[in-house]
Amino acid sequence: MSLAIDILSGLGDKSPAAIVVTANGRRLLLDAGGALHPGDPTTWARGLAVDAVIISHDHIDHIGGVSELDPETPLYCTPLVASALPKGRAWQPLPERGTCWIEGIPVTTGQAGHSLGGVWIHLGVEGGIFYSGDACLESRLFPFDVPPSARIALLDASYGTYDQPQQACVDAISEHLNRPLVFPVPESGRALEMALWLASEADARGLSIAVDPSIRANLKTLLELPATLRRPGADEAIAALLAREDAATPSLRLISDRDDTAAQWPGYQLLHTGYLTPSRCAELAADKILWQRWNVHLRASHLVALADQVGACQVVPLFTSLAEPGLSAWRALLGPRLHALPTLHTALHPTFHLEAWSPA
Repeated sequence: MSLAIDILSGLGDKSPAAIVVTANGRRLLLDAGGALHPGDPTTWARGLAVDAVIISHDHIDHIGGVSELDPETPLYCTPLVASALPKGRAWQPLPERGTCWIEGIPVTTGQAGHSLGGVWIHLGVEGGIFYSGDACLESRLFPFDVPPSARIALLDASYGTYDQPQQACVDAISEHLNRPLVFPVPESGRALEMALWLASEADARGLSIAVDPSIRANLKTLLELPATLRRPGADEAIAALLAREDAATPSLRLISDRDDTAAQWPGYQLLHTGYLTPSRCAELAADKILWQRWNVHLRASHLVALADQVGACQVVPLFTSLAEPGLSAWRALLGPRLHALPTLHTALHPTFHLEAWSPA
C-alpha cells in the first residue's frame, strides 16, 4: 500500500488551492481553487480525474475551479458553502464538525476560524493527513476546533513568516477611522467580524455606518446556526447590528468586495485588509488606497503551534513564497519537518489502522 500527495496548485506562492491525495486506491481532491486575478486560466484542472472533491470553504481561490471539473465527480462541502457552487452543481453534505466516510476514507472536519461554513479537513489514513484550508486562531466570531493528530500537515501559510497579533492590526486600522472609509471585504469571511467591530467603533466615536445587504444576510444566517458555530458572546452584537438601519451618507461603509477601485468611491478612502491584486498594489503604491491587514490566516507562530499540536512529522506551508529568504526562514521555524516539494509519497504499513476521531 502507498499514499501520495500531489499539490497541483498552492505551493510556492499565493495561488489557487488544489491538492490530490491518493490513498487506498482512491483519489481525493482537496479544494478546487480558481484564479486570484481576472483573466488568469485555471490550468491545474486540465485532464484531471479524481474520485471525489472536498471543498474547505467558499472563497474563489478554493472553490472557483469547480466549473473546470467533471460535473459527475462527487463533490462534498458544507451546506453553507454549497450556495457558492455553479448553478445546478450536485453536491453531498460535509459536516461543519464531525466525521463522515468518502470513498472508503474517514474524513473529519472542524471549524477553521476563517469564514461562514468553512472547515478544515482531516483524512484518517497514514497516521492522519491534516489540511487546514484557510484558517485562523484569532477570529472574534468564528471558532477554531482543535484537530486530531496527523503525521502530515498541509497548512495555510498565506502570511508567510509574518507574526503580528490581531490586536495590533485592529489598533492600526483604528487610527484611520477619522476619515470617510470604504472597506471592501469577502462577504462570508472577515466581513462578518469586521461589521461587529466597526459598529462598536462607530457608536463609541459618534460615527455613522452602512453594511452591505449581503453581509447583513450572512450575519443573519450565522445567528440562525447552532450557537457552537460562533464564538460565545457574539449573539447580542449580531442582533443589534441587524436591527440598526444603515445611514444614508455614512462615514464608514463595509461592502462586499467586487474588485472596487478608488475611482468608484469619490469622497471616500478605500481601506483594504487582505490580499492585494497587482492592480491594487499599483493603487497602493500611488497612494490611492490604504492597506492594513486584518488577520484571517495563520500567522507564523500559530502555524508552528498547530503543527506541534497535531504532532506532524512533515509540514507543508501552503499559499506562500518558498523562495529565499523565505525558505530559510521556514527551515528555522519548522526544522526537519519542513516539506517544500509538490509531491509527497510514503509507504503505508499494511496493518496500520487509524480510528475515526470526532471532536468533543
